[in-house]
Amino acid sequence: MRIVDFRGKWCAVVHVGGKRFRRSLGNLDATPDNYPAAQRACADLERAIAQPKSDTIADIVDAYLADTKAITSEYMRWMWGVLKPHCAGLRPDQIDRGWCREYASKRGKAPATIRKEISFLAAAIRWAKGDAGGGAVFELPSPPPPRDRWLTRPEFMRLLDAAQPHPHLVTFLHLALATGARKEAILELTWPQVDFSAGRIFLGNKPGGKARAVVPMTKSLRTVLQAQNQRREDSGYVVEYGGAKVGNIKKAFATAARNAGLDDVTPHDLRHTAAVWMAADGVSMEKIAQYLGHSDHKITERVYARFSPDHLKDAAAALEI
Repeated sequence: MRIVDFRGKWCAVVHVGGKRFRRSLGNLDATPDNYPAAQRACADLERAIAQPKSDTIADIVDAYLADTKAITSEYMRWMWGVLKPHCAGLRPDQIDRGWCREYASKRGKAPATIRKEISFLAAAIRWAKGDAGGGAVFELPSPPPPRDRWLTRPEFMRLLDAAQPHPHLVTFLHLALATGARKEAILELTWPQVDFSAGRIFLGNKPGGKARAVVPMTKSLRTVLQAQNQRREDSGYVVEYGGAKVGNIKKAFATAARNAGLDDVTPHDLRHTAAVWMAADGVSMEKIAQYLGHSDHKITERVYARFSPDHLKDAAAALEI
């Protein structure tokens, strides 16, 4: 949907069912001063068009994905593909604890996976029906214990050595450790986001549009990126393979981890590792939170304060005899 000037009035051009329509945005004169109001009216129109065609789960989720297209990921669409055979023709009030338990049993996946899928379904229904959820009742499996794996420096060097046959993985590992960024942000990183003159890396925007962190470039990362920049091909992405963007690092990472004797390590553990190393070196929780892009340093403190060298030392001092 886009806003156009039609006969001196702002209106929206809408494409529905392969056909093009013009819709009024409230008789607004096509002036710059009225453009913000036209944008708001256009957003209201998009929401109205996106409303479900019927009360079935299928129409509700399809409308939800269309309305949230700015933040919809391929993983969300994949989850809907998994859920669809189990609930497409149901109404929200037919989703209850019994359905949730039956779904979990039939899926036969880990509790964390089931939680994500049912939570996605709940978000779609509440988007359409409000907090009451149209009578839907959800039950989630108990959350798994938090993962607490991080790499020591010798372990990271072993992983780095095992990655040498795969230059794109070497670049990824250096970026993951030095930026503390999530896998998705690293694989989306393009060269204009790397500022060699200022020594900074802008990690881009999240799917919803919110900016991620801007982090300093370490000396070791600068060396790696400058070498990569000289031999880069034409994909535009910092992490590339065969002149194309790397869609997923999982296979190469798993191979290197296995060869390094680190079978229990995942790409996300490198973000955890970066935070642990900073905390252990005495970096404040506020700075670590900024580095990781946490909106509240209390989140960071809850997870990483125990790695700080001074953590609870004053409390222990009170117990001296």
